[in-house]
Amino acid sequence: MPRVTVALAVRNGEATLAKALDAVFAQTWTDFDVLVLDDGSTDATAEIASRYPLRLIRQENTGLGGGRKRLTEEATGEWIAFFDHDDFWTPDKMAVQAPYLDDPENVLIHADGWYIYEDGREVARDWQPGGSRSWDHILPSNRVIASTAVYRREAMLRAGNFVADTVRCSDWYGWFLIASQGRFVHVPQKVVRYSVLSTSLANAGYRFHAAQAYLLERHILPRWKELSPDLPEGESGRYRTMVRRNLGVALSAMARHGEGPERRKFALQALQTAPDVLRVWSRALSALR
Repeated sequence: MPRVTVALAVRNGEATLAKALDAVFAQTWTDFDVLVLDDGSTDATAEIASRYPLRLIRQENTGLGGGRKRLTEEATGEWIAFFDHDDFWTPDKMAVQAPYLDDPENVLIHADGWYIYEDGREVARDWQPGGSRSWDHILPSNRVIASTAVYRREAMLRAGNFVADTVRCSDWYGWFLIASQGRFVHVPQKVVRYSVLSTSLANAGYRFHAAQAYLLERHILPRWKELSPDLPEGESGRYRTMVRRNLGVALSAMARHGEGPERRKFALQALQTAPDVLRVWSRALSALR
């Protein structure tokens, strides 16, 4: 049985899927199988995927959260490595991360990359954790590039697995689930070219911040003690404050991008949630004018 399942959930990815798969099958470390989930595509995604030596699953569209949940359930490898149809691995990506698979304390391994913009710009991402805990990789913001992530399958299943309603920010939700399960490892080497598109979530304004707010308000804050059972009280409070402030910032951005009465509603919610964040005040007051 292969050590790693390389897994992709994709919908209508015909334009770049072959290039992404070519990069996967060009890896110098090859102890993996490939699993592709066609999440309700209406283009040639399934036809393109079927040309490669991989396992293809087709289903009605459930979104990225539901797709990642299904991939985790269906994978056969001890570890799962995500990639996206418009991101492209370097040939040594898996070789760089493979040495960390043997440590039983590790549950997530991720690395750096280049952000590639539609105008041709390449921006290198060089990052180092600000602390020694797994939480420092995902707070105060998520620093795990999903297409570099390799996570331990059993840890994710034991923690409850991805859920469908986190259609956006589903990867961040998964990392919250397993942060208490073991060690996160960041490898300071660039292993992916990550496409930043004008249509991507990170450029989607209101939708991006609404996704963050939904995740933090509905899934993370109500379950904080459950998600962080082993943190000392002081540290637990510090990380929870980061989550609360993130929620306030997201709500204030929703107020800025929103329209009509919802601008006021989100502005007031932001101020109630994170009154200790200057950016929240500036955005909220602007929306309330």
